[in-house]
Amino acid sequence: MDELRKAMRGMSVDASAVLGRIVHSVYGLAAVPDEATRREIFRAYLDAAGSVRFERVAE
Repeated sequence: MDELRKAMRGMSVDASAVLGRIVHSVYGLAAVPDEATRREIFRAYLDAAGSVRFERVAE
């Protein structure tokens, strides 16, 4: 989360266009990367004040 926060704060883009997410990937035994089960855990937004806001998506 800290690395995502630092990267988002460093972007000089319109605040509404800056988005981030943290994804949990699970690979089965002998699976190739395309067969991963991915689940979004957090979404991150850059607000007008330049602060990064995290929203939990998965339970």
